[in-house]
Amino acid sequence: MLDEHRLRQLYLNEAQSIRAIAVLESVTTRSVYDALMRYHIPRRPAGFNKMPSSTDRPFDEATLRKLYLDDENSIRAIATMYQISSRKVYDALTQYCIPRRTRGHRRTAAPVFVLELSNGVLDQVQLRHLYEQEGQPIAAIAAQYQCPPNRIRMALVRWGIARRRRGRQHMIL
Repeated sequence: MLDEHRLRQLYLNEAQSIRAIAVLESVTTRSVYDALMRYHIPRRPAGFNKMPSSTDRPFDEATLRKLYLDDENSIRAIATMYQISSRKVYDALTQYCIPRRTRGHRRTAAPVFVLELSNGVLDQVQLRHLYEQEGQPIAAIAAQYQCPPNRIRMALVRWGIARRRRGRQHMIL
């Protein structure tokens, strides 16, 4: 038999669930429910989440702001980093009033001045030399570095190197 004081302590103050109290007190969930009714202890709504405590989350507001807003990590990435559920990260964002990014948000890419490929490293100066001064086509540069031509094409665009029209021979000055 559960006493009223203990039940109020567990259910109201500690926000334990009926199931958790039943396991703790070695009784059935029905016994806990009946005791709540007998002592006129108000039930919480279904799906009630206990008040988050600092032990529920491994980070504080400043850390979460840095990870989510400054470093632009996704909710899933933060959850994986701290080995918690995405829901806990989302709840923390809500609690700390941190604005959510729009759907489809793209990270602002830091300027990359080196392209690491399977057959070496290609930097902006070297690509400019191969493409503009030597006049090599994109396909030849890609074959030389054993990568898809699209990686070379995207590097040209990213680094602002003007591309030649297709099929035109390069004129060496």
